[in-house]
Amino acid sequence: MDRGLDVFNTLPADDVRELLLSCCAAPGWAAAVTAGRPYADRAALTAAARARIGALPWPEVVGAVAAHPRIGRPPTGTGRDAEWSRREQAAATAASATDGSGTDGSGTDGSATDGSGADGSAVDRAGAAVAADLAAANDAYEQRFGYRFLIFANGRGAAELVAAARQRLHHDPDTEQGVVRTELGDIAALRLGRLVDDIAAPAPLSSHVLDTTTGTPAAGIAVRLDAADPVDGWRTVATGHTDADGRLRDWVPGAGWAAGTYRLVFDVADRLGADAFYTEIPVVFTVRDAARHHHVPLLLSPYGYTTYRGS
Repeated sequence: MDRGLDVFNTLPADDVRELLLSCCAAPGWAAAVTAGRPYADRAALTAAARARIGALPWPEVVGAVAAHPRIGRPPTGTGRDAEWSRREQAAATAASATDGSGTDGSGTDGSATDGSGADGSAVDRAGAAVAADLAAANDAYEQRFGYRFLIFANGRGAAELVAAARQRLHHDPDTEQGVVRTELGDIAALRLGRLVDDIAAPAPLSSHVLDTTTGTPAAGIAVRLDAADPVDGWRTVATGHTDADGRLRDWVPGAGWAAGTYRLVFDVADRLGADAFYTEIPVVFTVRDAARHHHVPLLLSPYGYTTYRGS
């Protein structure tokens, strides 16, 4: 049994499309892969994902490429796709760090360097040279083709990426477009596997919304989970909709769940109607034991609500 694939096959379509955009930022691709569910196994899912990228209109491919950070420059976001980009570009961004543009102080091979002594200075100079070559290769590629250089960077060093960019400058536009689709497909396939792994972990948080006016479950309620971030304020972790029983189960990935302050935001305007006093209900709570499952239900009425810590 593949729990991750089972969850992927049964999540609400809107939620799956949102998750898929972290793998490839092409709305048409996300919609097509979602529409292809259920998938018999991961190989079928991966094959469909690659095929859908091959069928995308070229402008949508360019849009998906633009969502990736430049090779050698780490992303600034905090979402799942940004974290994956950091992992995939680890070697390239390590080289950039030595020329003062990065922040981790690591050398081209990922080893720490403090810049002291002859060996440290040599590594710094070598890293700065590779970083400059990478930046120049990015610029030349963008001038040649009019869009960002994209490559499957996972496990590849900065020098190897520079060589690949220079080699691809000799392609004609049609040939390069085929290469870009292949690279985008490789990245999407890698991230799709990680996504299915992430959602396979037991969901750390669940909810249940009950309409006390009618005594029935509140189905279709849009719910957002935010995490408190000391730098950026609230950061969205997950979104979902209550099912026919008013429940949210497998919607928050177990991977990355940690102790901290969170906020559930329930969009109840449509459910309660035009005369309702509350249109959106935020529930802020603190997780102290991340290993423990948390259940936060909501009892709903037009002029009031109740929430509590469940089990």
